[in-house]
Amino acid sequence: MISRPCKAGAWLCLLLIGWLFAPAAVSQDRAVRLAGVMDKERIAPLMAALTARLPGVRLSYARLSSAQIAADAKRERAPFDIALFSSPDIAVSVVNEGYAVYDEIGGLAAAAQWRNEVFAFWSDPAVIVLRQGGFPDRMPRTRIELVRALENSGRFIRRVGIVNIGIDDVSYLLAWQDSIRTSLYWRLMRAFGASKARIYDTTDDLLAAFRAGDVDVLYNVPLSALQSGGPLPNGMQIVVPQDYVLAVPWTALMPKGAANFPAARAALHALNSAEIRPALSEVGFGYPADFTALDSLQKIEIGPELLVFRDALKRSKFLDIWFQMLVD
Repeated sequence: MISRPCKAGAWLCLLLIGWLFAPAAVSQDRAVRLAGVMDKERIAPLMAALTARLPGVRLSYARLSSAQIAADAKRERAPFDIALFSSPDIAVSVVNEGYAVYDEIGGLAAAAQWRNEVFAFWSDPAVIVLRQGGFPDRMPRTRIELVRALENSGRFIRRVGIVNIGIDDVSYLLAWQDSIRTSLYWRLMRAFGASKARIYDTTDDLLAAFRAGDVDVLYNVPLSALQSGGPLPNGMQIVVPQDYVLAVPWTALMPKGAANFPAARAALHALNSAEIRPALSEVGFGYPADFTALDSLQKIEIGPELLVFRDALKRSKFLDIWFQMLVD
């Protein structure tokens, strides 16, 4: 039989075509892609909780470096709909260059935000980890106490571990935040250098050496990394500095090149909902009970001031001084 042209008008033909292809369109609209620096195994509980919170939405996750996430977020067609950053200065740089989507509702729900385009969903405290046997008299509770312990004893030679701030974004952020908060920072780095501190490329490498018993003193370790890695080895203690504790915001944004804004917004709002908090705790994003009334907790604010030390010349000078203190 020869088919005849549609006589009911072009609009009816278009309606019929839309009906025939509607399932594929809806399926595509319900897919949300996330990208972050956390490995898939660790983030799995959070992905499961978001999936339960968003029935019918198909969530996927890709692990990428911060630099790759930032570069992809600036593409005309981004390969993800939500970007998760462990270092807020990188997220702010993406927003500052005009590559993030505005969402006022997301800003109201977030713990902190900037321009309603980058949203904090967790603040990660940086702590000190010490082996109790290395401090027979008294465990250091402040940076000055740690400095004096290192300066007055040779027992810590090759027993101090620190992450390379020239490689790790969060460690670099913590280092320069330390440097503007206390004049003790460079004295502490000199003490680490005198102790011939072991320098590791990543926090994961540092914690692997720590669990193998290679180091006794760890500085500026994200609490979430410790909490997601299982129980501490015997004799090790997390020390919350009494002078101040830096807390680094984990942030999220939607790139302008994302394929699915409506479902991505729903996922972003769910990320900041009370129902998701238990899942956040499962991936290490939860405060121990003694953090609730911690007066020394200083949350790093999200904003353009974070871009200051991303300046190439300023960063180069800072890294030069840091390596001179620790290596020379």
